[in-house]
Amino acid sequence: MDQRIQRGDPNRVEYPSRIRSGFSTSRVWWVCFAVSVVIHFLVVAIYPFFGKTVNVDAISFAFPNVSGRTQGIQVLRLVEVADPVASERPDDPEEIDDVDDPEPPMTPVPIEGTPDPELIPPPPSGAELLRPNLSNPILWEALTSGVLDITLEQREQLLIASALARWNDSAATSLAAEAAAMDWTYTDDDGKRWGVSPGRIHLGDITLPLPFGFGTAVGKRDEVNDLLWQWDELYRQGVRAEVAETWRDRAEAIRMRRDRERTAIQPDTSRVPR
Repeated sequence: MDQRIQRGDPNRVEYPSRIRSGFSTSRVWWVCFAVSVVIHFLVVAIYPFFGKTVNVDAISFAFPNVSGRTQGIQVLRLVEVADPVASERPDDPEEIDDVDDPEPPMTPVPIEGTPDPELIPPPPSGAELLRPNLSNPILWEALTSGVLDITLEQREQLLIASALARWNDSAATSLAAEAAAMDWTYTDDDGKRWGVSPGRIHLGDITLPLPFGFGTAVGKRDEVNDLLWQWDELYRQGVRAEVAETWRDRAEAIRMRRDRERTAIQPDTSRVPR
């Protein structure tokens, strides 16, 4: 059966339109795409639940072989394992605040009659009397203009005086340290001092000054005087010998100098009478 239809032009042949059916329609393509999207979404959503069933203790990691070259990128899955020591650590104890012990109230004890001298507090010392208190009006008094307005000469005098005072203090401290270093004494339980200090000898309650000399024994004065006279005579003779030797050396030096001067004078060869 020939389905060709001839219209107008006898040479033109037209075929009737065919109805598209099967997998080539657009509706089928859209349905397949939607089904694929749903399947991928379900796989991605269910995958984490399957990962939790892996036994962590039985995992063995394979170390990569560094001797050979691997092709591509190697992916390693790292799984965090809980620290068993940290889970068994006991809780920190609670800090206990220190409680201050309340001080007992001080109740003065009344003293009847006249107290003993040992119970009477000592009087204030001179330093305590001279030390000003904060309630002293002198500390809060404004400075006068005469104190602040000083000349340059007065300022230099104050600086020199302070420098001299510091030098005196340091000198006194050094002298005291030297005296303490030369003090070879000690005090016993009775308060007696024993030993040697600069210029003194301490024998308990007795202190002897230094230097000290002893007199000549009775019956030995003439002998001692003769020995002293002989010693003085020897000393005087030695001094005289040194003086004579010195004069002799000086005379010899003068004589040698004159001889050198005579030899240095040129003889007169002009034969002119003078």
